[in-house]
Amino acid sequence: MSSEHILRYKMQSRNEYLEALGIPDFLFTEVDSTPSISAPLRCLVIELNPKDTFCEAGKTRDLLVKMLASIELDLNSVHLASIEKSNLDAFVNANAAQVVLVMDSTFKSDQSSLFSTYHPRDIIYDSNLKRETWEILKKVKQCLK
Repeated sequence: MSSEHILRYKMQSRNEYLEALGIPDFLFTEVDSTPSISAPLRCLVIELNPKDTFCEAGKTRDLLVKMLASIELDLNSVHLASIEKSNLDAFVNANAAQVVLVMDSTFKSDQSSLFSTYHPRDIIYDSNLKRETWEILKKVKQCLK
């Protein structure tokens, strides 16, 4: 697949996610899909329950890709991880990232660069979670600026 096709796919995915959330068209922006090998890790995305994991192909991963694209991130600038909650602190410390996004709404943190929201599998089953998730994603985007 050419880089032009990849860019079109990412833009379509991002725009579909924003449209599903009811975000106005004027907020849609282009996503830079140029991979950067030497770029530091921007975002660490962690799930604490491997059920319907986003680390494997499927609906859950597809939604996660759309969610990340909506805040101008792609899989080249994030690291996906599925770990046990008891290993979270050690894992985050060992994998320095500008922002950490934990996909588990029960996880709470007072760190300014650590966010938590609903897992994509939860959003698939309950579309009412989209708005709250979008608010967290906007905070992640702001933190990445």
